[in-house]
Amino acid sequence: MFKFKQLVQIVSVLSILGLSSCISSDVSNLFITGVKLTPANPTIAVATTQQFALTATYLDGQTSNVTTSDSTYASDNKAVVTVNSTGLATAVAVGTANVSASYHGNNTKTLLTVTTAPNVAIAVQGDSRVLHVTNLHTGQHMTFAANGLADSLMISRDGESMAATELSVLPEHGPGWLAIDPSGHYLYVVNHTSQSISAFSINWKNGELNPVVASPFPAPAKPSSVEVNPVGTGLSVAHFQDSTVSYFRVDRSTGALTPEP
Repeated sequence: MFKFKQLVQIVSVLSILGLSSCISSDVSNLFITGVKLTPANPTIAVATTQQFALTATYLDGQTSNVTTSDSTYASDNKAVVTVNSTGLATAVAVGTANVSASYHGNNTKTLLTVTTAPNVAIAVQGDSRVLHVTNLHTGQHMTFAANGLADSLMISRDGESMAATELSVLPEHGPGWLAIDPSGHYLYVVNHTSQSISAFSINWKNGELNPVVASPFPAPAKPSSVEVNPVGTGLSVAHFQDSTVSYFRVDRSTGALTPEP
């Protein structure tokens, strides 16, 4: 009888030889050691959505995103969260729900917390490199611009006589994408060349940016863009050349980032 141990040995050899693609999907599914949903334990606002990614891990340690129709998703509290067949969750009401996923008999789940829509303090216009920000409470205007050639940021206070100031992001290089959290407290900058995220607290009284403690934060390979979620509790980073997304948890009291597993 063909034994499981022998099958493992054959797959290991084929993997070393770069021939793992020769193994049928039915056989390779035997070697899934687990699946994982990301982001883990996110928080979103009512009427917003969260796209989950399901990743399978195999015996040889390799991982791959699960995008086939063989995966299923569910919510244990549809009054709070619904989730469709592609893993897109929609927040219906304030509360919590476990979002579960299954792939070839391997199951996982994560807790999704839904909060009220945040008290958005800013209005933002512009593109990835230049943000024009209005403080809705005070009426102040500030503009932030990334200068990738000089490894710096330009900061100006619109409507005031003071000249624009320049802030270096060195030793980081290649600032190329800006994002601001909905409270208007923190500015995040993706540095393309050094593959990191610089974080700054915004002082609306004097127009200065101050580095967040422990900034810059390392980002996975080839980061392209950054986005803060609608409630300011999480940050996502997209990457050049593929469709992967990296997630960070935001400490709302300090602006510091912690990578999500």
